[in-house]
Amino acid sequence: MLNELKNIAEKINRIILNDDFPSIIEPSYLRGTVLDYPGRGGKRLRPALLCWCCAMLGGDIKKALYPAAAAEIYHNWTLVHDDIIDEDDVRRGLPSAHASLAKYARSNFKVISSGAGKFGRDFAMLAGDIQQGWAANTLLKAADHGLSPELTIALSRRMQELVTRELISGEALDVEFPMRGINNVTSRELLDMLYLKTGALLRFCAEAGTAIALESTDFDRPEIRKLGDFASTAGIAFQLRDDWLGVFGNFSKFGKTLGSDLAEGKPTLLLLKACEALEPYKRSRLLGLIGLKNYSMDVIEEARELFIESGAEEYVRRKSEHLADESKAILKEFPENQYRSWLLELTDYLVHRDK
Repeated sequence: MLNELKNIAEKINRIILNDDFPSIIEPSYLRGTVLDYPGRGGKRLRPALLCWCCAMLGGDIKKALYPAAAAEIYHNWTLVHDDIIDEDDVRRGLPSAHASLAKYARSNFKVISSGAGKFGRDFAMLAGDIQQGWAANTLLKAADHGLSPELTIALSRRMQELVTRELISGEALDVEFPMRGINNVTSRELLDMLYLKTGALLRFCAEAGTAIALESTDFDRPEIRKLGDFASTAGIAFQLRDDWLGVFGNFSKFGKTLGSDLAEGKPTLLLLKACEALEPYKRSRLLGLIGLKNYSMDVIEEARELFIESGAEEYVRRKSEHLADESKAILKEFPENQYRSWLLELTDYLVHRDK
């Protein structure tokens, strides 16, 4: 699977790096920021999901490449905005977009610290806005590369009505939950938020690939709906693993700051289950680790011990694995071929990855 994933990544990288959309963005450092995250590479999981769903049902992967590239560019604008909201200064082991732009302002405009920070956030938001337009434009180009105009328009509409509306709603809930406090958020609400924030885009990828294979604009078709369910369920499993890695991951592999969810006071399922199970004194200890300015490895280790002792670590890990099993069960209803095998392996990767 990894070799085929690399093959898809290379095809998507060529489309992204050779596309003319960003070429006339001004100023030049804004253009550089627009290109930055998409150009950092990565495994291109979403494009692989789209292309393999298409091929599993006998579709032509070549027709799926531009929609797949659009999904990847779309994913990257959400990361730029997410890093601003979460105040994360690291992305994939490198400075995040707003952190890089703040450094640029300090070096080139001699702006003081607070002004540089605002400049970085402002320009990163603009970069994300352009990336969203770039994604939409890339999807429309699919009509020039083998996809019918009718299906191209249908997929474009689906991206806006399904992904943009639901994903941003999920991000909004993610921002709201810390304001409500750990005692006022339920496990069901958390899982619903994770579907919106992460599962919606994965659902689109699976639906788009299936629709291309079937040459159908009917997103209520059983095949399209089922593979959408497969992908969105896997997406929740993926996000639970991401939350787990935020505490138990290895920074050099994970590429993001450990403890960032604790710093923001995010009521993750890991935190919610720990607070439900810990005795009052240890619950107070855990809550005392929320909102710190710095998270040394000693602090991370203390949090890890409390999550393990409470059973929350095991609960979240098993929940992620259970959701992955559910998604694989849906997938096994479809024809057995190499592409289905790769999708099953991809699902396993999502819940066992370390970065």
